[in-house]
Amino acid sequence: MKVFCTVLLFCVLQFAPSLFAQQVYRGDLSQLTTTEQRWVDSVYTSMSEDERLGQLFMIRAHSDLGADHEASVERQIKEYHVGGLCFFQGTPEKQLQLTNRYQGMSELPMMVSMDAEWGLGMRLPDQTISYPKQLALGAIRNNQLIYDMGAEIARQMRRLGVNVSFSPVLDVNNNPNNPVIATRSFGEDRYNVTAKGYMYMKGLQDNGILASAKHFPGHGDTDVDSHLDLPVINHSRARLDSIELYPFRALIRYGIGSMMAAHLQIPALDPRPNRPSSLSKPIVTDLLRKELGFTGLIFTDGLEMKGVTKHYGDGEVEAEAIAAGSDILLLPEDIGASFKAVKRYLAEGKITQAGLEEKVRRVLLSKYRLGLDKASFPAEANLRADLNNARAVALKQELFEAAMTLVRDKQQLVPVQTPADGKLVSLQIGAAKTTPFAERLDDYGQLTHLIAGSTPTATERKQLLERIKPNDVVLASLYSDGSRFIEKVPMSSDLLGLLREVDAKAKLVLTVFGNPYSLAALDEFGTVLEAYTRDEVAQDAAAQALFGANRITGRLPVTASKKSAYNAGLETTANYRMGYGNPESVGIDGERLTSRIDALARDAMAKKATPGMVVLVARSGKIVFEKAYGRHTYSPRSRAVSVNDVYDLASVTKVAATTLCVMKLVDEGKIDLDKPLGHYLSELTGSNKEPLIIRDVLAHRAGLHSWIPFYRYTLGPGKHPKPSSQYYRTVQTGNFVVPVTDELFMNKVYVDSVWQRIYDSPLPNIGRYRYSDLGFYLLAKLVDRVSGLTVDEFAARNFYYPMGLESLRYNPLRSIARDRIPPTEIDNYFRMAAVQGHVHDMGAGMMGGVSGHAGLFGSAHDLAALFQMLLQEGSYGGKQYLSPATVKLFTTRYPGELRRGLGFDMKNLDENRSPNIAQDASARTFGHLGFTGTAVWADPEEELVYVFLSNRTFPSMENNKLGRMNTRLKGQAAAYDALAAPTVRKPGSAIGQNDATARLGKRP
Repeated sequence: MKVFCTVLLFCVLQFAPSLFAQQVYRGDLSQLTTTEQRWVDSVYTSMSEDERLGQLFMIRAHSDLGADHEASVERQIKEYHVGGLCFFQGTPEKQLQLTNRYQGMSELPMMVSMDAEWGLGMRLPDQTISYPKQLALGAIRNNQLIYDMGAEIARQMRRLGVNVSFSPVLDVNNNPNNPVIATRSFGEDRYNVTAKGYMYMKGLQDNGILASAKHFPGHGDTDVDSHLDLPVINHSRARLDSIELYPFRALIRYGIGSMMAAHLQIPALDPRPNRPSSLSKPIVTDLLRKELGFTGLIFTDGLEMKGVTKHYGDGEVEAEAIAAGSDILLLPEDIGASFKAVKRYLAEGKITQAGLEEKVRRVLLSKYRLGLDKASFPAEANLRADLNNARAVALKQELFEAAMTLVRDKQQLVPVQTPADGKLVSLQIGAAKTTPFAERLDDYGQLTHLIAGSTPTATERKQLLERIKPNDVVLASLYSDGSRFIEKVPMSSDLLGLLREVDAKAKLVLTVFGNPYSLAALDEFGTVLEAYTRDEVAQDAAAQALFGANRITGRLPVTASKKSAYNAGLETTANYRMGYGNPESVGIDGERLTSRIDALARDAMAKKATPGMVVLVARSGKIVFEKAYGRHTYSPRSRAVSVNDVYDLASVTKVAATTLCVMKLVDEGKIDLDKPLGHYLSELTGSNKEPLIIRDVLAHRAGLHSWIPFYRYTLGPGKHPKPSSQYYRTVQTGNFVVPVTDELFMNKVYVDSVWQRIYDSPLPNIGRYRYSDLGFYLLAKLVDRVSGLTVDEFAARNFYYPMGLESLRYNPLRSIARDRIPPTEIDNYFRMAAVQGHVHDMGAGMMGGVSGHAGLFGSAHDLAALFQMLLQEGSYGGKQYLSPATVKLFTTRYPGELRRGLGFDMKNLDENRSPNIAQDASARTFGHLGFTGTAVWADPEEELVYVFLSNRTFPSMENNKLGRMNTRLKGQAAAYDALAAPTVRKPGSAIGQNDATARLGKRP
């Protein structure tokens, strides 16, 4: 032993350069460099017979079985000098701790392996990332994504101290009843399996992880689980050559590093009864080694499995596997008995010393190429964060996005649109609680949510059908039973009956979150999306795909029926709805962005600049940051802020309502911007407002007063005046019908007085820029006069309703719960009450909550979607709301102006003025600020939308700490500071539209 350790130390010092860089793993072990040959020779000659034999054993290891199990592993390492460990369940932290401990006990570093077919999550679920299983990957058309997944899994494995991944699965799954392969295969087509298996293998081995193709010679066409019994494959040699062996042969040619020999009985290759292929010399040596020319490592499948132990005694399995040609014995049942049996076979001549030496040398060479010529001990600190970093999560989202498969769509219901005369209905089947799919659907409109079991009774069916109307679009989601490999979707006759009744009554869109073989029962339905699994990320991807936020490009990897055949799948184009993604997917450093905005929010709330806020950042059409902070008020008992809360947008109304309405009417040829207001509003005849040019009014260049405190004229006398009874009542009565608050109603006659004060006001700012509310009072009246609809009605009909923006509302209490709306002030100067759900702006309140300068409420998401539509040149959800020319006209600076477009605020280019937005925002950025502590900005150059919502005016509007601290600007600056890569451009738009190349993600 001392000689071995001394020689090993010498070898480490001599050959250490292989450790300093992550090497591409080379699978051909028949060709050695001089350096490799010297190292292998030196280590081999220093070993005892038992140490050499131990290199051929890879034992089971768990990180959740406690001290007795750990002691057993340690004993086997010491006593049998085992060459490797195969880790199973536990936690990543404990696994790394044990790996480092075990490696420290071993004279020669051990080869550590895992079954990681869909990533570390296969063995460490809920703690590490589970990527799509191979059947879902089989649907993806961009095979580069498979390489990327292999590379990312390799990175995670190295971080965890793992060297071998027992993947990819190369079984061609052409048996729908396969109980063990099923979703683990890339599908039924040998070419698809081969191409994707190659890319997966290459991603692993290019990044220093030994890949292992399994289950040789092909486990795809079995109906028996080899964990439980020995499956029999009765195909001819010709059939095996053409289907089962095809992927293995190809990957041998392209450098796969190892193979896993399966436990199968294949009479065409070895006619002996009950002879598993893993113990068959004709299969392992004659076919794999000699005929196919494989020169890498051969692992057995787990030797604890009944498919191999059923017909052989203790130790005999392992000896037979060595005799058959395998190099590494995976999971021996009894390592002591195995050692004895192998030595017995050596003595009896069933195994030759030369053959054993060849295997040990292959293992040593493989270890050298894996960097195991020297032990390494990965740091245990920050492990989980490193494993599950944002880029790794984003890749999972991108993979599921690419896998979505629209099997058919006879009625062309996808992308889904809100029906004009009906409603959207979510019918959830097979999942008792509201699912991520249903939750994401809510981001695209107001849905009625229904839930049914997999076997609905007649009464339940009747009740469900009563809630569905003929013009409705029903998005029915079917969920798998959650089984690990099969993911079967239960299909009862009662369930199919319900679906038929829904299909007959309304428009039905089916989404299947499970095995695509489940599609066989759904041939009669016209629109079907296959999503492969009930994984939360898959559900999110499916919802976005249905509404057109992402393209659908997947193809079925298997045949379920004639109408659901291999390669079926319609390709859709994104209709440019707002999607969701991880920051990294669109070139933003998510950790940097989050830490900066979190710090700004904490600071603002600690200094009582605002009780709470919502911040949203979107790029390339994807919301990548959306987070709520604080509470509705400073009381610790008040409601916590939610990202779905609806805020008083204050002057953002000018651009998110009034300006949009004017743009629409310009598009329709109903308004000429170069005409005076008096051309459309006859009541201005003879006033100084009559000649004001509409273009100048939009740019705040018409000379108008900034504002008029109309409410002061309606207060009674005294030091602390209150609303005069001449103008107000506490209940609606007679002419007192204009709601200012819940308990304050103004005489409708006074509305005319407000207008008259505007008409009669002087023009003190003629010839220069002066920001003014008054022009937008008049523009709202212009919209009303020209269109026949008030500004709130026109905006809702032409933008908010068809875009599915349910929160954008004037007078929100008519449709939105009060507790979803943060209060804006405790008013002790006019309304003498807390203002919540009624517009904070006094003048807008006196107009019944509807005005051109203020009055609009909304959520961050809906406001962002509105501005995304503008970035997309007026297009959203497959509909053109405004012409590109009009969008460009209004978001371009007014001639000679350094800050204003038409209606829109823009980046201030006057270096002598304080900046109004982030320094790094482009000069083309447009948007607006709001008095209550709101902001929205859209940057066409970076395709970036920034939304900041707060109620900084609570409890008093005199508190302007938020403005003095520049919190809104700093939040936007944080988004630019976090930009890490160029934006992803969407084809077909000068402004830039993302065609779903960004990864989708979950809202924080």
